[in-house]
Amino acid sequence: MSQVVVIGAGAVGACCALALLADGHDVTVVEPGMPGGDQAASFGNGGWIGTASVVPMSMPGLWKRIPGYLLDTDGPLVIRPGALPGLAPWLWRFVAAGRRIAQVEATSRALAALLCDAPARHAALAKAAGLEPLIVQAGLTYVYPSREAFEAEALAWRLRADQRVAWTELDADAVQHHAPGLSDAYRFGIEVASGGHCRDPGAYVAGLVALACARGA
Repeated sequence: MSQVVVIGAGAVGACCALALLADGHDVTVVEPGMPGGDQAASFGNGGWIGTASVVPMSMPGLWKRIPGYLLDTDGPLVIRPGALPGLAPWLWRFVAAGRRIAQVEATSRALAALLCDAPARHAALAKAAGLEPLIVQAGLTYVYPSREAFEAEALAWRLRADQRVAWTELDADAVQHHAPGLSDAYRFGIEVASGGHCRDPGAYVAGLVALACARGA
């Protein structure tokens, strides 16, 4: 047995603490705020448990988007121009990690090994913590304005197919059935039945940390 300190009681920290306890270690979790509180990233997480999330963040051609990230202050990734000099070495390594197909294929295989049974693992953790209703395995839906938009991501979906992720195509009517109230601008979708989601990430994380403490952390 060894003494282990886990820095941060978010989703990752809570799961690490439980795994370490199960392996017989003495665990201390360090967290400045309430676990699962609204100050933490896990509180506002989208809650997807995605078996299809095997596509690396860094993909071939990513470098072409960097100018847009510099200009769009409301985009999914904001890079402030003043921070660019300090970020440049890391940014170069990040882009280089996905510059070749063989690299992203290797990363995809590694991600698949981590994610293939993620919904079942989370369901087991939720059951142990008395939080079974929070984990739902009802599939995940990816929506696009058109089939052409979906086909523009052919490499990403090829990587998923290589990792044996199965899916069903949805036409416009099926998309609306799966997501009532969604804008009718979305005319094509993909349903990944193996995916799941967490109904309340903040409450889930708080419950996992409470379970870890009850088990001796």
